[in-house]
Amino acid sequence: MQHARGFTLIEVGTVTAVLSIGVALVMPQLQEARATARQLKDSTQLRGITQACAIWAQNTDERYPTPSRIDRKGVTLPRPADLPADARDLRLDTTGNTLSMLIWNGFMPVELTVSPAEAGNVEVMKNFQSASPTTAVDPNECLWDPAFRGTPLDQWGGKVPGDVGDASHNSYAQAAYFGARESIWSNTFKATEASWGNRGPAYVLRDDQWHPLAGSTFGDGSTTMEIHGAPDAWAGNIAFNDHHVGFVKRPDPEMLVWAFPELERHLPDNVFHSEFDQNRWLIDEQIELVTEHDGRGSVFATGKNGGPGALDQRNAYLRPIAGVVPGEGDALRAHIWID
Repeated sequence: MQHARGFTLIEVGTVTAVLSIGVALVMPQLQEARATARQLKDSTQLRGITQACAIWAQNTDERYPTPSRIDRKGVTLPRPADLPADARDLRLDTTGNTLSMLIWNGFMPVELTVSPAEAGNVEVMKNFQSASPTTAVDPNECLWDPAFRGTPLDQWGGKVPGDVGDASHNSYAQAAYFGARESIWSNTFKATEASWGNRGPAYVLRDDQWHPLAGSTFGDGSTTMEIHGAPDAWAGNIAFNDHHVGFVKRPDPEMLVWAFPELERHLPDNVFHSEFDQNRWLIDEQIELVTEHDGRGSVFATGKNGGPGALDQRNAYLRPIAGVVPGEGDALRAHIWID
């Protein structure tokens, strides 16, 4: 009689070792392929948002969607009683309201606003109300769903759109459209004007190079480093006003330069900080920790000493806008989300 021969422990060990080596060799390639797929899908979503803005601009003198220009009667969110009838309510001009207007009008689906590579406090809004939203001042006349949250810091009237710390419905940063920067928020078709992009950390300028703020939740510890980048380096997609999207591995991409007259130099422009247009001096963002991971940054149309502020410049500056505090004269303050 012939007896069936089993595998010896040496043979089993050999096969296991070979399989382990094969998996170890293949896994990095699979992870790289997944990361590339996420980056490409993210790029497609950003392009979709910029194209939605461009379609909107065709009927608004080439201006991208600006909530304060659309809701002049306070039918979506409450309007201050003392605001003149012909004045814009700048408090409406947040990233959440801007995107909600595009979704409400059918220019893009709500799923487009959450990156496939998202690593922060963001989730798709599953109950977007495209008709008669219950949180609006006048559900029958309103112009977007005010419950859509552009940042986890969004708060307006208690639960409209929600409490600070609730997840937001948006992954992306936009160009701030206040003060001198308002001209960038339009269909200019310029490849050197950044309009949307992935979020990014805070940086410091040292030895003519940008470095993530060391030892900070908002710098080298930022959640945004995990979206497309490495543990010690940010990377992401940036969309421009000619509607192309580029994947870059630094906050100051080489294709985006700014002429600094006092330096007599053209230098790459950091999209996450507003430098002085004339000399590249960094204008501080006043950042405070609001929740465990999320911070509220404040940037001004007039600086601390009465001089030009971050919103008086025209170089690239992308952040999700969480709220606006209109001030007297030019003393406007914009709250941005940084994580």
